[in-house]
Amino acid sequence: MSNTQDYVQWFRGAAPYIKAHRRKTFVIMITDEVIYSDRFIGLVHDIALLNHLGIKLVILHGSRSSIDSHLADNKLDSRFHRNIRITDTAALPLVIHAINEVKTYFESQLSTGLPNTPMSGSELSLVSGNFVTGMPLGVIDGVDMQHSGKVRAIKHEAINDLLALNHVVLLSNLGYSRTGEVFNLPAEELAGEVARALKADKLIFVQPGIADGDAQASTLSTRQCESMLEDSATPGELTSLLQQAIQAIQAQVKRVHFIDPRVDGGLLLELFTRDGYGIMVTNLFYEGSRAASIDDVGGILSLIEPLQDSGILVARSREQVELEISHFQVIEKDGMIIACIACIQDSKDDTAEIACLAVHESYQGSGLGNQLLQFAEDRAIKSGISRLYTLTTRTSHWFIEHGFTESGDFDLPEVKRATFNPERGSKILLKSI
Repeated sequence: MSNTQDYVQWFRGAAPYIKAHRRKTFVIMITDEVIYSDRFIGLVHDIALLNHLGIKLVILHGSRSSIDSHLADNKLDSRFHRNIRITDTAALPLVIHAINEVKTYFESQLSTGLPNTPMSGSELSLVSGNFVTGMPLGVIDGVDMQHSGKVRAIKHEAINDLLALNHVVLLSNLGYSRTGEVFNLPAEELAGEVARALKADKLIFVQPGIADGDAQASTLSTRQCESMLEDSATPGELTSLLQQAIQAIQAQVKRVHFIDPRVDGGLLLELFTRDGYGIMVTNLFYEGSRAASIDDVGGILSLIEPLQDSGILVARSREQVELEISHFQVIEKDGMIIACIACIQDSKDDTAEIACLAVHESYQGSGLGNQLLQFAEDRAIKSGISRLYTLTTRTSHWFIEHGFTESGDFDLPEVKRATFNPERGSKILLKSI
């Protein structure tokens, strides 16, 4: 395929995402390590592109590295408790100075006009202000956090008014109290609070070390995030991000993304390609699981065809799938069926067959098979089914791990016996529910 054809195919593939993201609200947090790196100018171009595509943007900058540097230059120690900086009276002026320095540099880069780029001549209208009301953290575990604070309120209506006028809103990790005090806020926490207050469509963290730039994109559910939090080997910095991701998803923020900035254009790859680039946290699969309809037949056939060709699944014709479609449950992502299962009840018995369990190769290992089997079991129980059976040639261990046991004397239901092919050598597995 020529470069021109590659471009055409990519653009066609991106078109549904361009349409889906238009007029949506994204909250993006960028660390100062990224802002001061040689990758930042490319990220500036991408932010400008998102703005011109009609995406509403709230951007927060982190300041941790800059604060560390300013404190070190003034021979003050950086002290932390629970991965939160303790901001004492001596450190506060230096913290404010460091944060404002990052903010000023950020603003200057987003005001360059983007010469010698495809966005040349375009300008962003950047607005900042006292949109965050802060309050003191107080004493935690006997440690006085002093001028380190947390969010009391977000002036979300004012921010939304500015977004509606196509302004990009820039926030620093400072909060202001009603008594005139200034508090140093954890940037990750502030990003999460803003996303929840705005009911944002996406919360995006751009910072090094949270996603492997060489690894394939992956998807995490909030349950998987909770498991990572329980693992003592999970780094403290990632722990904070995972906590924010879980809280954001629970507050109806649709998706949270972690993007490593090492690959130029990583933000665009994550937002405008099906496979993405970084790590996405979502409950999409729980929301995207649904009963199949006749319109899903083509997608199901495309999903199961490779497994049929390899002999893992028994061959099913289009006509057969159409006749059985009411028994299917599917998981859909961005218009593509990525997983399916059938739970086919025997009309003369309290038994049902688990059949046609398939997960797209790009999403294997993400727990979708477990989820679909649970849906099928729940559906069977509601229908008065007490036993499930499945026929398998290669996946018996997976089913055994999920409570099935091998049976050599189970009599298949009459309808199933009529289509059973003993030459496949399928094992029969049973499970009582």
